[in-house]
Amino acid sequence: MKLVIGLLCLSLGAAEVVKEADAKALASIVSFLASDALEGRDTPSAGLTIASEYIASEFRRVGLEDSFQTAKMSLRKVNRQGFEVSFTDGAKTVALPVDTALWSAGAMVELSGAAVKKLTAAELRDLALTEVEPVVVIEGPGGPGMQPGWMKLSQIGAKVIVLVGIPMPLAQQTIEFEDQPRPNVLMLRTADKDAEAFLKASASLKATIKIGEASSKAEEARNVIGILRGSDPKLKDEYVLLTAHYDHLGVRPNDAGDKVYNGANDNASGVASIIESARLIAELKPKRSVMFVAFFGEERGLLGSRYLVRHPIVPLKQMVANVNLEQTGRTDSSEGPNVGMLNLTGYHFTTIHKHMEDAGKATDLKIVKHEKFSDPYFQASDNAAFAPVGVPSTTVSVTYAFPDYHQKGDEWEKIDYANMAKVTRAIAQGTFLIADAPERIVWNAEEPKTKAFREAAAKLH
Repeated sequence: MKLVIGLLCLSLGAAEVVKEADAKALASIVSFLASDALEGRDTPSAGLTIASEYIASEFRRVGLEDSFQTAKMSLRKVNRQGFEVSFTDGAKTVALPVDTALWSAGAMVELSGAAVKKLTAAELRDLALTEVEPVVVIEGPGGPGMQPGWMKLSQIGAKVIVLVGIPMPLAQQTIEFEDQPRPNVLMLRTADKDAEAFLKASASLKATIKIGEASSKAEEARNVIGILRGSDPKLKDEYVLLTAHYDHLGVRPNDAGDKVYNGANDNASGVASIIESARLIAELKPKRSVMFVAFFGEERGLLGSRYLVRHPIVPLKQMVANVNLEQTGRTDSSEGPNVGMLNLTGYHFTTIHKHMEDAGKATDLKIVKHEKFSDPYFQASDNAAFAPVGVPSTTVSVTYAFPDYHQKGDEWEKIDYANMAKVTRAIAQGTFLIADAPERIVWNAEEPKTKAFREAAAKLH
């Protein structure tokens, strides 16, 4: 009988399960980060700085070694003086009214009678061109996965990219880092319906564009990092990264009434989940180290995660996996209720899903692949900064789209904290299993979409 009990204890010990997450603690964290006092946590802003200090204090509370990674940057704001943009098809000329135009902050642009190349958003994603005209008009609808195409256009000669039917928010300021060259392409769109209709209907266009150089101001922002050291002498120098971005869209002064974009689900919820996960994982003492990171600037183009990849605090080859969190709080998906379940982007791109599936079984939560969104959304959050350098990654979320996404209504009271506690427990369990497993996470060699990531991983190792 003693032998049977001993074997049972060994079996239970080999399948340790984290405790239940604290729904009240999650609500407390989200309600502070998403309060009006932090003014939407724009990058950079005083609210973002306060949020970083708060997150660091929470990391200390749960027993992590906390630190900041500070990024020096220039904040460039658009110059709206002297704006002149018009298009002609030879028979008709249409000017874009400055009060309906949004564009990215950058260098001065002066083009007269410049040739225009028209593309659809679908063509942009599969871009095979080696050169383009100075002005590129891209007709929507848009969607995830377009950013690589924009970057390619800038590399092969585009000076201005005009978005038509793509309601992408173009902030009137741009962040540039000291260690990166200034972007050489300007993004532009207009809310003028007549101008958009003309651009859609015209096959052959010429453009005249005069936009002044943006102003520049020195700023900084911080990634918040907490480390739980591994318990195994041989594996403690390998790291599993559990991450989430803590920034949002800030304040829109021209909005009527409420002006604060609080970003409770996107993504104060993800930050709360990594803090609570840290508390749960620490009790089990995983073999590998776990690095918990709250990123700045995801909403401005994955700025914080890309900065960490360019300036890693441990060698990239020691990063076993990145499990990134987005929108872990709300269950009112635009497709219907998402209760008791988690989605993974790039579900079969790596072996991460196997550990998450085991975690789901241990915590009674469904781990699912969204057949429509799983692969396209792989490039839509901070995990996408790690994949190109070879680090296996995914983003975990409850919903892909919800009614208040990027709207002022994304407030802390709308989150389902009971479900969020179950979700956070499953995330903590999955992260623990990855950190405690004898084998490392690997890219799926049978998935063609991972080819570049596998090649990058081979270079690392």
